[in-house]
Amino acid sequence: MTPAWEARLAELLSGGDDLESGAELEVHDLAGKVVFLAPLARHYRIEDDALWIRPVVGGYEPERAVGAPVYAFSLNEARARGLSPLENIAVVGEELVVRTGAGQEAHIRRAGPTTMPELERWDAFFYNVLSAQEQLELDEVVGDSYWGEWA
Repeated sequence: MTPAWEARLAELLSGGDDLESGAELEVHDLAGKVVFLAPLARHYRIEDDALWIRPVVGGYEPERAVGAPVYAFSLNEARARGLSPLENIAVVGEELVVRTGAGQEAHIRRAGPTTMPELERWDAFFYNVLSAQEQLELDEVVGDSYWGEWA
């Protein structure tokens, strides 16, 4: 049976009933200060007592050339990240709260007005620019380096 937190995660990442939505990750340090905020790609993996996600970072406007996308991402920067251990993940209200091994607190929730535009650019890049093989590899949420065109 799927844990409640995993069902909530899948709903947040997919946008749930609101297909114009997605999820974001906000990390707080030990003092409660926000130290990281980014949208999350729409896939995840659970392995080795960790939740593997892909924060959407590394966006840029490539040089103008025929066939170049308007906006792209460095797949080396937007690599898989692990949150563990799994027993430290809980549904709190509408979001997931993860207490990391380093003592930080990560919140996964519906993407807000700061992160949703970047998630929309990621979706356009993912579905319209990347090859089917690249999409498949990113969907698996593995690896920490990329050697292709979008490194």
